[in-house]
Amino acid sequence: MRCTLFMLFCLVGMTFANDSYAQKTMVSLALEDRTVDEVLTELEQGTEFVFFYNNKQVDVNRRVSVQVNNKTIFKVLNDMFKGTNIGYKVLDRNIILYDKAVGAEEVQATMQAITVKGTVADATGEPIIGASILVKGTSNGVITDIDGNFTLSNVAPTATLLVSYVGYKTQEIRVDGKTSFNIVLAEDAEVLDEVVVVGYGVQKKQSLTGAVTAITSETIQTTKSENLINNIQGKMPGLMIRQKTGEPGTFDNMISIRGGGEPLIVIDGVTREYEEFAQLNSEDIENISILKDASAAIYGMNSANGVIIVTTKQGASEKTRVSYSGLFGIKHATGMEETVDAYTFRMMENEMSRNGKKAEVYSQDILDKYKNGVEGYRDWDWIDMYMNKQAFATNHTLSIRGGNEKVKYFVSAGYNRDNGLLKNNVQYYERFTFRSNLTAELAKGLTMNVKVAGRWDQTQRPREDFMWTFKTLLVNDRGVGPYAMGSTNHYSDIAPESKNPAALVDPNVDGYRRNRGVNYSADFDLTWRVPFVQGLSLGILGSFNGNNRNNSELQKSYQLYDYFTDQPTKTFGENRYQNTMGIFQRLYGRAQVNYANSFGNHNISATGVVELSGSRYDELYGRRLYDGYFTNDILNQADASTATNSGYRRETRLAAYLVRANYDYAGKYLLEVVGRYDGSYRYAPGHRWAFFPSVSAGWRMSEEKFIKEGLPFVSNLKLRASYGKSGYDAGDPFQYVAAYTQGEKGYVFNDKLTMGMVAPGVVLDNLSWVVTKTANIGVDFDLWNGKLFGTVEVYRRVNDGILASRIMDIPNTFGASFPKENINSEENTGFEIELGTRGKIGKDFGYTISANYSFTRYKFLDVEHNPYQSSMDRFLNGHDNRTIGGMWDHSGGGMWIQKTDGQFQNISEFERAPLYGGSNGNSMMLPGAFRIIDRNGDGVIGYEDQLPESRRAGANPPYQFGMNLGFTYKNFDLNILLQGAAGYVIGYANDDVFGYGSKTNPTLMKKYMDRWHTANVTDDPYNPATQWVSGKFPALRRDFVGTQDNGNSWGVGAIPFWNPNATYLRLKSLELGYTLPKNLTRKVGISDLRVFVNGFNLLTFCNSLLKDADPEREERDWGASLAYPLMKSYNIGLNINF
Repeated sequence: MRCTLFMLFCLVGMTFANDSYAQKTMVSLALEDRTVDEVLTELEQGTEFVFFYNNKQVDVNRRVSVQVNNKTIFKVLNDMFKGTNIGYKVLDRNIILYDKAVGAEEVQATMQAITVKGTVADATGEPIIGASILVKGTSNGVITDIDGNFTLSNVAPTATLLVSYVGYKTQEIRVDGKTSFNIVLAEDAEVLDEVVVVGYGVQKKQSLTGAVTAITSETIQTTKSENLINNIQGKMPGLMIRQKTGEPGTFDNMISIRGGGEPLIVIDGVTREYEEFAQLNSEDIENISILKDASAAIYGMNSANGVIIVTTKQGASEKTRVSYSGLFGIKHATGMEETVDAYTFRMMENEMSRNGKKAEVYSQDILDKYKNGVEGYRDWDWIDMYMNKQAFATNHTLSIRGGNEKVKYFVSAGYNRDNGLLKNNVQYYERFTFRSNLTAELAKGLTMNVKVAGRWDQTQRPREDFMWTFKTLLVNDRGVGPYAMGSTNHYSDIAPESKNPAALVDPNVDGYRRNRGVNYSADFDLTWRVPFVQGLSLGILGSFNGNNRNNSELQKSYQLYDYFTDQPTKTFGENRYQNTMGIFQRLYGRAQVNYANSFGNHNISATGVVELSGSRYDELYGRRLYDGYFTNDILNQADASTATNSGYRRETRLAAYLVRANYDYAGKYLLEVVGRYDGSYRYAPGHRWAFFPSVSAGWRMSEEKFIKEGLPFVSNLKLRASYGKSGYDAGDPFQYVAAYTQGEKGYVFNDKLTMGMVAPGVVLDNLSWVVTKTANIGVDFDLWNGKLFGTVEVYRRVNDGILASRIMDIPNTFGASFPKENINSEENTGFEIELGTRGKIGKDFGYTISANYSFTRYKFLDVEHNPYQSSMDRFLNGHDNRTIGGMWDHSGGGMWIQKTDGQFQNISEFERAPLYGGSNGNSMMLPGAFRIIDRNGDGVIGYEDQLPESRRAGANPPYQFGMNLGFTYKNFDLNILLQGAAGYVIGYANDDVFGYGSKTNPTLMKKYMDRWHTANVTDDPYNPATQWVSGKFPALRRDFVGTQDNGNSWGVGAIPFWNPNATYLRLKSLELGYTLPKNLTRKVGISDLRVFVNGFNLLTFCNSLLKDADPEREERDWGASLAYPLMKSYNIGLNINF
């Protein structure tokens, strides 16, 4: 590495040693109506010339126009000073401008280089370590030391110094012969917002015409989680995120932009997989942008759902800085169900039987034994025995950042460990990350970037899916212990699933799952600023990305025994080992040309790109059974005669051409046009390529004279509008090919098994792209120099050509089904609002507050469907022109609800009520049942009484909101994030778990004790004279002899109570930090040292029915209560910069 850098510096030095530089250097300029000073600056930045002059002799404010193409500096100077009394003298790279009446000697005498010294500090007087001091137009520069001091030699007396540091405004300081400087840099709270990363480049925020939201590393880091997506939740309007689980190593958050599908992920200019984004080390990220409207169309293929662009940290021209960030924390479940003890459950079992007109299950003698904890009749709290109250997590990152004008570097390494709640350390996620970003100027105008990143991760957990493991802990009979009576190693056979938690959580008994992965990427790009064409640059980029996965599962067979008799009942599972190995590799290449120039008030830029990509995924699966002496997880150690294996390969090829043109006049009138031509391997010739255009425009009203003069408090006011198309290459590839496939079964011919072939289905040769059309109108504003700022967006997005199969009756003899075609369409409409304020109160107190709110409505436009049989059929089952997951939709997350009017108070009320109980009439109804409204007045409660529910079921809630509050006081900082969602419901009860319905379960949740029940245990629940005690929940009961009635008789139907409003507001994160004074830390060589405490998912305000089933949690087959709980965490950590 050192040799390489030495050679680079030698090459650069050789170019400086050229004695005939002025004669050989060709200059191209196209500048209209610019000052002499601006032209000289352009020349110094685009060449190695340095100009010397006396301001009193040369009028640098005189306006000139220069139009030269591939000419020498002599031609440029002659044109610039034609008709004036200014002469010039060229001394290689140094050029003297002088008044001919005075001569060049006076100016030449001032060219004697001097040495300047000084200090750089912030507004409080604290020295700034690592600030850059550079002679403008040259590579001569230094950085400040630990005390903020600098010494810079070989400085021309007329030179200009550029003083800069990250987070502060850059200053230009004229030397004017002085040798000592005390420089104070002003903070720039918006320095990172001035430039926003967009497709294939960056743009100034003030000139954006698309709906783009960006956040920086500081905002991301206010939340700490191993899952990056959790760190950005609630911080970007339009980015909808739902954290479904807190299980370690699970990265399956629901994420969308404006309610679409999964967005396209771009990391450092290259498309990546979702998992790579979720598992990024957040300490490596510089900023994140999301493209929400037609601005995403520049990425064309698969950008229809929006684009998330991640830029990782780069090197900087500063002293080498070593940084460490680490935290240690504990985690608790945000909510978890609790079950009643064994005695209470058996009491309730008898009550449920009485309420269902059945005989009691347990005698008083058995109840007394459980009440007194007699051996064999004690209570076993499965959750307490096999789950911890808290889990441990830790996260550490070490990075090195620095460089100079020629070479810049950023290198980081990270480690993360996240333990699960199960005891004995059987569940955890572990990750190591590495990143190296190197930027080098190989020659003047030629820049190279090399980026290398890697990740190793491992997840271990019980063999069973956690939902099953947790279900056994939650619903298994607490009156039956883990081991048969009188034994310490005979696992008891526990109803209802014969799954014994003691065995499931022990990898030495039931087995385990272990998933390992290695992800790696290498990107290389070159950018050449063409010296003879002003504003032109050429670039190439190549990227290789790979991901190797090795997922293994070991299952062990073990004997189960009757709990009371210790007699064998069954053998559970089989001795089996299986292994799945997958290798994913992708190549990506891009050639890009950029052009930007200005002609007076006319500013233009253009980008052209050609890109190619291809990927390949190979998977191999093997499985073998083994004997009991098998002791390791190596496949070939198991029985080869039982081997089962399979494998497949998937390859993709994609190509695209695109062009973007931008124009603005005087920074007021903005226009952007994009055209992209995408090709996909999936479709038949003639349908592979599609063109996706977009256009956007903006008007910066704040630049108009009538705003500046009439509303001077308006710092920025911009109107934006955009429209564009983008595509998604959906569907299985090669559907146009009539291909035979090998069947899974065969026939024996001549004592040999011959596999059969499966004839091709219906061939479809016109399948094509799903096309998304997006329209957006937006307003951006800043008032009182940024003290109040905000954005308002309104949008409509239509997806045409969604895949669906035609619904037609076909004879069974046809032997095939219809393929999917581009026939459905849907619409998303909505709005977003973001408001914020920032400022200072006095010298020491600063604040930044921002809030965002978004709404998205999903609507079917055209849906393939069966012919409607009646108006009621259309009313209940129709989809066309209906909101998805809401009003009038019975699918896609929609719900139809029977409205209620309180609860029945006594038996006599049922005499006047509609019929609820099917063939049983109301004879099985009990007080506490919900009074369902007979909407159609037919005297019977049925599906005709349902009405559409305006709230969406599950998925992404239509309303999402967040608020960020940041405060600083002297060395203290406090960051608070509030996040929430509204407009959706969560299915609550399930008869298989909660004791309601037709199945017998040996458990009951504690919350159901707040139920309607008779005042005396011995009272007949069906006697009208019986006194009842009211409760939140209906009376508990089991099924009864007779026709089932879908739960209507006890109020478990499709009613609002069992589908509660899941609106919530959450204190997502809170962090309090303290930065030690620099006059203390710099004595031990530390630039900055900050300690902090923080919490994540701290408080949740929601419907009381959901306090034990977090409103964000995933709804599994048995409801949200059986998904792995979300976690609240408490952490302590520190950040150190050396």
